[in-house]
Amino acid sequence: FIAILMLISLMLPAMAGQAGTDLAVLKAGVGARALGMGSAFTAIANNADAPYWNPAGLGEVHKNEITTMQTKLSTDTDHYYLSYVVPWGKGSVGISWIQMGLGSISETSDTLDGFNEVQTISIFNYYSNAFLFSYGLPVSDKISLGLTAKYLISDMTNIAGGQATGYSFTPGILLKPSDKFTIGFKVDELLNESSWGTGNIEKAIPKARLGFALTGIANSTLAIDISQQISARYTPELCAGYEWSQEGLAFRLGFADSALTAGAGFTALLPQTKGGTASVDYAYVQQSSLSRENVHRVSLSGKW
Repeated sequence: FIAILMLISLMLPAMAGQAGTDLAVLKAGVGARALGMGSAFTAIANNADAPYWNPAGLGEVHKNEITTMQTKLSTDTDHYYLSYVVPWGKGSVGISWIQMGLGSISETSDTLDGFNEVQTISIFNYYSNAFLFSYGLPVSDKISLGLTAKYLISDMTNIAGGQATGYSFTPGILLKPSDKFTIGFKVDELLNESSWGTGNIEKAIPKARLGFALTGIANSTLAIDISQQISARYTPELCAGYEWSQEGLAFRLGFADSALTAGAGFTALLPQTKGGTASVDYAYVQQSSLSRENVHRVSLSGKW
């Protein structure tokens, strides 16, 4: 299956055409657990973050789960995230929402006024939303498949033609050669398109991501992700992560985006539930392309 998906990836440049636009709302990452592990989560994806990291991981989700995170990135950009997954049929369904928003942006004139200053023409806000609808299921004891469909909305308020809608699809697969070793593979934005009010059509370059995870040794998990945008203009990216967990306590380290990450988590049983839990996860994440100062991420999650 991995060989087949890699073959598809090699064919993608012809499908992508002259596309090259990044979907910024999807670049910041989600979930403090995954981010604390350096975003090396493609072969794990066994919680409510699965719709984003690998929809095939929903085949490993057997309880209702909800998670949320709010972050302020550079230039006062707000990043919101909410995800809910529920078992359905032989697998699980996931519904997620991600938003990036920036308020009170000044549109200025191209020329100077009599006082040698630029003039403010208008004030507008910018919002970009991604709604993720996912389904994943196990097709055997060793293989799970999944698909995430994304509906994209962008809006530059009070700007003519500054509104856009679009779609994107991300398929994924999770292989379990053994109880302790898993392989994950997905292609983000395999098919995608965004249409602006100006009439412009934009497409993002698909990105293949291959992950490996080794679990269950000394209460630890080791994970590595290798990703590559399907274009000769880009080089492969490497992410690596480590997690130690025992009795509801977890510590994490990782490497991503040429920087170190770290994190911790605490999980407690919920009273009057059948094995329900509540979790708080923290991650220290340096994402130089998105935020140099606001490096703290916190997720709140529940499972029942």
